[in-house]
Amino acid sequence: MANVRDEILKVAIERMQQVGIRSVSVDDICHEMGMSKKTFYVYFASKDELVEAILAIHENKVAHELEHAMQKRSIVQCITEWSKIAKHTEKSMVKTPPMIYDLEKYYPQLFATHKKVMRAATERVVISFLQKGKEEGVFRSDLNEQVAAMMFMDIQYKLMAMVSEGKRSREEIRVIGHQSMDILMRGILTVEGLQTLEKEVENNI
Repeated sequence: MANVRDEILKVAIERMQQVGIRSVSVDDICHEMGMSKKTFYVYFASKDELVEAILAIHENKVAHELEHAMQKRSIVQCITEWSKIAKHTEKSMVKTPPMIYDLEKYYPQLFATHKKVMRAATERVVISFLQKGKEEGVFRSDLNEQVAAMMFMDIQYKLMAMVSEGKRSREEIRVIGHQSMDILMRGILTVEGLQTLEKEVENNI
């Protein structure tokens, strides 16, 4: 039974990522899978429940990927790797996936809950990142992880808001993001941590 549920989720995710949530009906999913609606409702009581399950998968996946990114890497390596990732994802910032657009427009309560869960999960990873940095001597020993994590999250959400508003160019947002993170990092890095980071950046240019 679990395999059928997983297959429904897989088909739904693929379709909804392409055309959005609103354009995919239970009938569409059943037709593609060759199953009856009665069978569908054995696994999901409604389309809303299906969407909730999809969001839960996404939330768990993001949290796992963030945690995995820190494993077997030093904090300095994490910082430089995140910088590389940011450069490669700049182009995607100007486009909102259909599924997220529909979620925000037609499922506002689910969207609000999803954002809270994602922020909480990301914040936990950031706090772990900061704690690891203190242990490695990269970040200041007197650093308050909760405060620094809050500042980091505020920067990220402000940048996302700028993208959504569309009032600033991609270059402006990139510069603001770079300068904001540079100021934050210089405030929490030790002298030795900053020197190590600068050497790592030089070696990866």
